[in-house]
Amino acid sequence: MRRTLLRAASTGSWGDFRHRPVDAAHLRDLCRAPERVDPRGLMIRNAKIAGLLDLSGMDIPFPLRFEACEFAEPPLFDGARLHELALLRCGLPAGLQANGLRVTRDLDLSRSTIAGALQTPASTSKQSAIWLCEAEIGGRLLCVGTRIRPGGIRAIHADRLRVAGAVRLINGFEADGEVRLIGAHIDGALDLSGAQLRRPDGGVALALNDMNLGGSLFLIGDATHRKPVVEGRIDMGAARIAGQMIVRDAELGGTAPLTGPYASSRSGGTAISAPRAAVNGDLSFEGVCRVHGGIDLSLGEFGFVHFTPECVLDAAGGVALDLRNADLRSSVELADGVTVRGTITLDGASVGGNLLLRGVRLSKPGDGPLLSARSTRVLGDVEAQRLHAEGGSVDLRGAEVGNNLDLEAATLFNPERFTLYLHNATINGSVRLDAGFSSDGEVRLSRTTIGGRLDLRGGTFTDRDGHAIEAEGLVSRGGMYLGWARVSPSVNLTGAQTTTLADDPDTWPGEFLIRGFTYERFGPLTAESPPNWDAGPRIAWLARQSSFEAGPYEHAARVFREHGHLAAAEEVLISQRRHARHAATRQAGASPRIRLWALMDRLYSLFGYGYRPGRAGWPLVALLVAVFVLMLVPSGAGTLRATDPRGNVYTPTGRLVTVSPVSPPAPGTLPDRVGDYSTHTPSRPSPDPCGDGQVRCYNAFFYAIDTVVPLVSMGQRATWYPDTHTPSGEFLMWFLNIATLLGWVLSSVLVFSFARLARSV
Repeated sequence: MRRTLLRAASTGSWGDFRHRPVDAAHLRDLCRAPERVDPRGLMIRNAKIAGLLDLSGMDIPFPLRFEACEFAEPPLFDGARLHELALLRCGLPAGLQANGLRVTRDLDLSRSTIAGALQTPASTSKQSAIWLCEAEIGGRLLCVGTRIRPGGIRAIHADRLRVAGAVRLINGFEADGEVRLIGAHIDGALDLSGAQLRRPDGGVALALNDMNLGGSLFLIGDATHRKPVVEGRIDMGAARIAGQMIVRDAELGGTAPLTGPYASSRSGGTAISAPRAAVNGDLSFEGVCRVHGGIDLSLGEFGFVHFTPECVLDAAGGVALDLRNADLRSSVELADGVTVRGTITLDGASVGGNLLLRGVRLSKPGDGPLLSARSTRVLGDVEAQRLHAEGGSVDLRGAEVGNNLDLEAATLFNPERFTLYLHNATINGSVRLDAGFSSDGEVRLSRTTIGGRLDLRGGTFTDRDGHAIEAEGLVSRGGMYLGWARVSPSVNLTGAQTTTLADDPDTWPGEFLIRGFTYERFGPLTAESPPNWDAGPRIAWLARQSSFEAGPYEHAARVFREHGHLAAAEEVLISQRRHARHAATRQAGASPRIRLWALMDRLYSLFGYGYRPGRAGWPLVALLVAVFVLMLVPSGAGTLRATDPRGNVYTPTGRLVTVSPVSPPAPGTLPDRVGDYSTHTPSRPSPDPCGDGQVRCYNAFFYAIDTVVPLVSMGQRATWYPDTHTPSGEFLMWFLNIATLLGWVLSSVLVFSFARLARSV
């Protein structure tokens, strides 16, 4: 055996020992005499290494290669300096100890099977099958098809490992314990293609905390389509990756809660725990990825974060994807078809591109929201078309979106609770809840500022209790397009502001609040349809408010008036007065004063509250005509009398009725003539309607004006009065007095109406 060993050493060729034992002491002696070894190295095949191979602290300038060898005891390389070390298809049932190892080129453990549970001074509490703490590898660390079966918790313990090349744990690499690379510095890539990492107790399967990776991290299928599997948690807290992190067709799962310095309050059952991690390139989950447990990327820095359609994030009742306070330099995309059970949280995150959630299915969030993006800043769009969210809310409280928020055809189901929560958010573009959007729960838009449009055309909004849409204090600078397909039971737009109100008044719910709701114009719901400036539907809409408010009427009238629809504005204000009266009288226990006011207001309404002067003008003209005709015919005019200062009485025909009373006849004498009256002169009176200029001349037209329009005096009514000694005179007196009262009312209404119109001009 010794001769074979020396021949292999001197010639630099493979020494095949055919499963015979080789004394570890002989190997050590050769390593201590490098002049006896060919520069190509010492290569041993099919040997059983007997005894302890202890090369600790040695400086070995030639390669050491072992193939298909069995080591009875764990080889020791602590502090050694080697040119190259290869343990290919070897069996190490007791483990491998190489803390502080320095390898100029590669450390290759490919297709070897390593077991054991060594404990070293590097850790006083944990055991591991392989120890590489503070080792330095000038080339690559290769574990192609390597199988590690530790007797303890850890498979590889390599804290602060430094590798100038890549670390490749690929092509069927299996580890039934923790692979620990905390604080490692790897200049190349970390390749886990087809790796199988299992932690039976559900703890940490791969620990990469504080790792610095100069290349990319690959957790993908290998050339034989073997899928990577990690049963346990991947810890990457504060890791730094200069390239990409690609996870493809992987099965990841962690069930044990996270503890220790990298723990967060919601890390129970976390599959990937990477708070404060940084990935300079893309972070992609591709193919058929199944992640059982949450992905914690909080406080991290990432480029493009991407999940392809067949990915499933399953953290039911917990946080499925945690991006709280993360700095995302590009977009975050969950592609159409991604299924998420649990909560996606981006609270306080900054997204440099778009947040894309098209066609994603969200469910089972526990007590929290399905999507939480409170105080999140998105420079681009939030696109969630066809999003399906069941059992929780989409919460964007205080978020700022640089462009549009699009939930076209999305389905949000969270009965009696919130479905969409945009309280105090700022959307610089438009908000689309249209084209088949459906919400079963409350959509809250209160105090939200929208730089573009709020588009609800074709949306369905329902809630079993409360408002289907709560938008108190909403500001939408590009207009509100409220052509919803259905909304029930109520809408609250108290204090909302917009430029264009485009709606169908007939489709509003049975209850709605619009106190303080302001808009500048009415607009069409579609580009093909003209705006509706018909006052009738708008008045009916205002009348259906949950409670009477005068402000919405006044604002609608102002909008009509500012756009030249004066008649419509007046109709709205007339309706306001009418509904105000109804609201006052409907109140229980209305006082007599209020009821009297209501009665007077009802009378005033007959004349359009001053907005319809014709309603008072035409009756006034009719009354003038009636009085004029009556005072023109003999049956009316014939009963009038006038008295001059001397007491002479005249009729409109000029017939002198009385000049002065006759003195009583002397006793025993007869009067001058038969009758009650006579003249002082022997001449007979002549017909004169003006009484010889002693009274105002009678004119039926001016008499009618003087009677019906008491605001002016023509002197006719003061001069001519009905003779109440006759039946027709008594009737005429009552008729004229009533006409005066009616004329006063109608004239006053007419004057006030014109005064109101003058103020409106």
